[in-house]
Order: sequence, then C-alpha cells, then structure tokens
Amino acid sequence: MQAPRAVERPLSRSTRFLRERAKQNARATWVAILLVVGACKVGAEDIEYWKGTVKGPGKIVSVMLAGKYPMDLRTQAALALVDMERTDRDGTNDLQQGLTRLEDDERNQIISGMVPGLEGLMKQVDPSASGAASPRQIRAKDAAFVLITHAPPDVKQKLTDDVIAWYMEDFNGRSLAGNYSAEQVVRALGPAAGKELIKGMKARMPAPALVKMVQLIGSVGDAATKKDAGAKLIAIADEMESKDFLAWVKQSVKEQAERQKAKLDAKQLDKAADANKDNFINEGAIPAMKFLADVPTVKKRLLQIASTPAAGDVGTTRRTHALMALEGKVDSSDLPQIMQLALSKDNPTTVRDYAFDRVGDIRSADALPELQKLVGSNEDPRLRWRAGELMLAIGGAGAVSDFFSRLPSNGDYPPEELEGYATRLGQIAPAPTEQIKAQLSGSSWFGKVIALRYFERKGGADDLKRIDGLTGDKTAIKGPRWGKTKTVGDVASEAVADAKQRLADPGAK
Repeated sequence: MQAPRAVERPLSRSTRFLRERAKQNARATWVAILLVVGACKVGAEDIEYWKGTVKGPGKIVSVMLAGKYPMDLRTQAALALVDMERTDRDGTNDLQQGLTRLEDDERNQIISGMVPGLEGLMKQVDPSASGAASPRQIRAKDAAFVLITHAPPDVKQKLTDDVIAWYMEDFNGRSLAGNYSAEQVVRALGPAAGKELIKGMKARMPAPALVKMVQLIGSVGDAATKKDAGAKLIAIADEMESKDFLAWVKQSVKEQAERQKAKLDAKQLDKAADANKDNFINEGAIPAMKFLADVPTVKKRLLQIASTPAAGDVGTTRRTHALMALEGKVDSSDLPQIMQLALSKDNPTTVRDYAFDRVGDIRSADALPELQKLVGSNEDPRLRWRAGELMLAIGGAGAVSDFFSRLPSNGDYPPEELEGYATRLGQIAPAPTEQIKAQLSGSSWFGKVIALRYFERKGGADDLKRIDGLTGDKTAIKGPRWGKTKTVGDVASEAVADAKQRLADPGAK
C-alpha cells in the first residue's frame, strides 16, 4: 500500500517573485564570469585597464586562475594585483588567496614567472617619494615575502635574497615599511635571512640600524652565521677607527651644516666629526656586539675595549658599553680580568661598577676572597656596599655569618647601604632567618639595623614581637643621610609600623 502523497500548497506571489529574481541574478553572474573567463580576446591591455575599475580586481583574479589562458598572461595578471594602486582592495591578499586555489604545478609556474617583475617593482624609484621607498616598492616587497611560502625551492631562495636585499638598501628607513616589518620577515625566514643580513652590515650606516641588524642576526643565525657576522662586525669597528672613516664623517657633517645653513669653523668641524665618529662606535658597533658576545672573537674584543684606558667621558662610555655588552656572556675563565677591572682604583667609577655587575653574572666562589677584603674596608663605602651585596649573592646562606663579622665596627653606614644588604638577604634561599635573628641581640648597631629591615620585609607575627623589643634601644646610628632617625630604637619603631601594615594587608606593596 502506497503512502499518501503530500498535498503541495501553491506558492504565494511574493515567493514566486523572489525565486524568479534569484534565477535571473544567477544567470547574470554566470554571464559575467563567462565574459571574462570564457572570452578569447582578453589581452594585456584588458588587465591593465581592469587595474583601475571597480570590478577589475575580481576579473584579474579570474584570468590568473583560468587554465585556458597562456601562462604569460596569467603571470601578468598576478603581477597586476601587486602593482595596482587601490584603497578598496588589498591586491597582495587577493594574490595569496588566489594562488592557494591552484594546483602545485600551475602555482609554481606563475610564481617563478613573477620574480623578474617583482624585482623590477621593488627597484622602481618614484621621484615623488623623495628618496623613501614608494608604495609600489613596498607592495612588491610584501608580495615577494608572501610568495616565499608558496614558492618552489629554487625560487624560494631567490625571493628571500631579494626581500632582504630590499631592506639593505636603507635598513633604517625601510625596516618598518609595509605589512611586514624587517623583524617579522627575518624571524619568519630564519637562518637564511641571517646570512643575507651580513651582506648589509656596513660601517657607514646609522648606528641604530647596525644594532638592530646584528640583533636579528643573533636571534636567527646559526653558529656559522654568527661567527661570520662577528668577524664582519669587528672589521666594521676597525674601519670606524680609521682615518678614511673620520674623513667621511667630517664630510658628512660639513654637508649637513651647509644644508642647515650653519657655519662651522675648522675647530668646530673637527670637534663635531670626532663626536660623530665616537657615536658610531659607542652607540653602534659596541652595543651591536652584545648580540654576538657569545662568539669568542667578539667577547675577546669587548674585554679588550673594556680593559683599555681611554681618556675623557667618551673613553669611559666606550669601556662601560663594552662591559654592558658582555652581560650574561662571561664565565669563570674571564673572572681574573673582570675582577682586575672592578678592583683597580685607576679605573673610572662606572667602569668598576659594571665590572662588578659582570662578577655577579659569573657568580664564582673564586671571587669571594677579594670581595671579603672590600667588605671589611672603610676606604670606599660605595665599593664596600657593592662587594657586600655580591658576597651575599654568590656565597648565599653560607656566607651570611662571615659577612656580618667582616663589616667594620667603626664604619659609617648610610641607610641605603644597610637596606641594600637587607634586601639581598631576603633574596637568599633557603632564608637565613636564624643567622639574622642573632643580629638582633648582637653588639653592632648596623647588624641590628640590617636585621630590623630584613624582618620588616620578611618577618611574621612572632618576629614582630622581637623587633618591637628594640624600640627602646638608644644605641646611636652613624652615617650620612639618616635625617631624623638617630637611634636603633627609631629604626625599630619604623620597622614595626611598616611590618604591621604589611601583615594587616598582605596585598599591599
């Protein structure tokens, strides 16, 4: 027995109208597609014309995708998407999406065919751009970078070289141009880009550009690339010290002064040239070495710069920048040289300070004997402070008792020094709480103050009772910048108040 048929209801007039309109629209769409893709007379002039029409980009994409057209015409269509000046369409995005719809063989042919055209667009100078990269050049660079992902191996390397070479024309001016910055491009391309960047490293380029370029090489380069970059950077530093480089700087300063209609006499010109040359070294070559300081030859050069006496503020800056560039890159084999820099009274204060920082990086127990001598000396309180914090950082809990025993009993101690010790003690793990408690009942006023400041920051409710017991201590404190704080009891009162507030509100800073 057959199931009864459903009764079909007649369509309403509005429904019939909408369905008929949809059929008409569909027929119109197919007619438009056939006019573009199916026509036999589409040529280069049509593609050129479509670059400026409302529906042109869609038609250009259709030609690129249509297998019936010659590959030359399809390649021209792909280039047209990059070349067209549009604010309503992103031609590079259209190109990228279109290429994903092609079979590998067709896509490879189109990309390979685009390379000469893209190279031409990247090099095409626009006089109205006043020396900067033009929008057309930037679009071509972005497109070349996008195509690297889809390109066959032989073309991939060619496009990589082209994109990096484009940045090398003016790294400082172009590094942020387009949809993809130089940093994004280099990090995406990896070691291959690092090798190409070495070619663009020059002494006669802005210092920030050299630093950024070397930073990128250091972040993506393999060991061989970093070694080559290190050798190039050392050669650049040598060139910056040459007479020819100084002559170039002097001429550049002179030309700039003339453009600004500024008058410089011979002495002023020489002084400005020397200052600019020093900036190339101190703000360019040496900071750039930081990113290659794990290369032995570069580390050796930085240690040499740091250890070589140089006159004036410029010389001190050069030495301190070298020590700054060695951050995290020194080891126990470098300790004797670094300690000598830190301990020598002939070195400027900032040089000694940064040398102590590097001693802290090394964290070798071999440094403790010299640090202990400084901790026990009143000769230079600032160095005593540096040595004391380093002794605690390197020696840890095992050095705490020795540290307190070495502090001079007749020394003047500013509040910052004692607070610095308390802070450093608070960073030791496991916490040396028992050793610090012993100082509360000790004989030295500065030991009590350090312990009070420690428990102010780290103590619990039980410790609060201990420090509260010192509020009546009338032992005088001795040192500069204590203000109204005159006794150990005054420090204890401050510590109790701050500790109570901290315990009452653990989230407060």
